[in-house]
Amino acid sequence: MKKSLLALAVLTAIAGAAQAQSSVTLYGKVDLGGTLDSGGPNGKSVRLDSGVSGGSRIGFKGVEDIGGGTKVSFQLETGYCADSAAGAPNFCTGSNQFMGRQAHGDLTGAFGAVSAGRQYSLGFSNLSSIDPFGTGFAGQVNNIVNPSGIRLNNSVQYTTPSMAGLTVSGEVAFGEQTGNWQGNRETGAAVTYANGPAYAGFTFYDQGNTNGNGAARKNFLLGGTYDFGVVKVHALVQKGSGQPTGGSKVDVLDYMGGVTVPVAGGSVLASVVHENDRTAINHDATQFGVGYLYPLSKRTSVYTAFGKINNLHGATFTVGNATASGTGNKAFNLGVVHN
Repeated sequence: MKKSLLALAVLTAIAGAAQAQSSVTLYGKVDLGGTLDSGGPNGKSVRLDSGVSGGSRIGFKGVEDIGGGTKVSFQLETGYCADSAAGAPNFCTGSNQFMGRQAHGDLTGAFGAVSAGRQYSLGFSNLSSIDPFGTGFAGQVNNIVNPSGIRLNNSVQYTTPSMAGLTVSGEVAFGEQTGNWQGNRETGAAVTYANGPAYAGFTFYDQGNTNGNGAARKNFLLGGTYDFGVVKVHALVQKGSGQPTGGSKVDVLDYMGGVTVPVAGGSVLASVVHENDRTAINHDATQFGVGYLYPLSKRTSVYTAFGKINNLHGATFTVGNATASGTGNKAFNLGVVHN
């Protein structure tokens, strides 16, 4: 009897250890916000948006420890419209595919991390880390600043192990054109530092033309944040250049300065973004954004935000949010997000 109980205890311990080495997590986000756009050629737009701060989504993350400090993991994430029954080609995310937000497999260990599939570009991840609005709400920096691809299909990324907060990354997204391996190819690199109150990132992004002849877009982004406790400061500069096939030449300098300030249990967000178009068309623009995010719990927050763009010399930038491009040069948001 004692041997049977001992065997049962050992089997239970082994089963518990095996279960701890492999796990799958279900997660999601519901974001619903009222939006008022104005200043566009067709007048005001009043609507309910799904995904003002970030697209409403449902996803799965899985990880398995295969020993020796090496782990295999995956992430599958799809968007949905919380305000309607809309499906493909919308999903309220800008993607027309199921699991179109993210779908990638990863291998991590002492050598660093390798990830392959559809995933966020290094440039966009850097931009989101620096923007006070996190590339969401009416004040998002990417209403003006090019976001470096956002998500890349057919991509492979590698990131070195962190060395006192410093990491180096590289990426390539294959255009997969038979006979023209450079067409639509996207490449990028990043050097980031995150330690305590400080974050700094430098990223490079290069999108090739469809015909593989030259660059459709190149971005060099340098920026960072520093949290002083009473205020967190944000700043970036980005140089964009290139010429898309059949399109106009790109030569711009973008600047952003912003703050996050703890106020009354929540956070005030504010930024100023300016684009200096250095081509002959001179489409300059300046955006002013302000918002307030108040947590009701660890997972639920209410928010409000306002953004306004001053377009110059025929520029046509609009104030959007994480899932809507906007219809005018002014927008107001009021909503709630639950993670």
